[in-house]
Amino acid sequence: MGFIQRFFVGRNGSDQLNLALLGVGIACNLLSRFMFRGLLSALFYVAVFLWIFRMISRNLERRQRENAWFLQLIRRGGAKGPRTTQTRKAKAPKDKANFRYLKCPGCKQELRVPKGKGNIKITCSKCGQVFYQKV
Repeated sequence: MGFIQRFFVGRNGSDQLNLALLGVGIACNLLSRFMFRGLLSALFYVAVFLWIFRMISRNLERRQRENAWFLQLIRRGGAKGPRTTQTRKAKAPKDKANFRYLKCPGCKQELRVPKGKGNIKITCSKCGQVFYQKV
């Protein structure tokens, strides 16, 4: 047991996207017994390969971004649908009086900047893109 625990230290492990990949793989394997044997078998192997790759990956930041993208896709019900953010609902009116909320042109991350500072240089905390905005 100690070897397995040491092996997975610093690795991604399982998350919601991995569980979905495993479910897709199992479904493809079961369906391949009845129809489209070659195609569904290939999809099964691809899903299992991605599942194992993501599980033992040490690139945690990238795997977390992939999982966040997947969760956002699931929450929105596919590629279309309304976007709701928890932070938008939690903002107090006092906060809106002192700050402006902008979207990064590169990654669409919502950024909070102070009001009344004139033309300021803004650096996105997520992607690092620099842009200027009058606030």
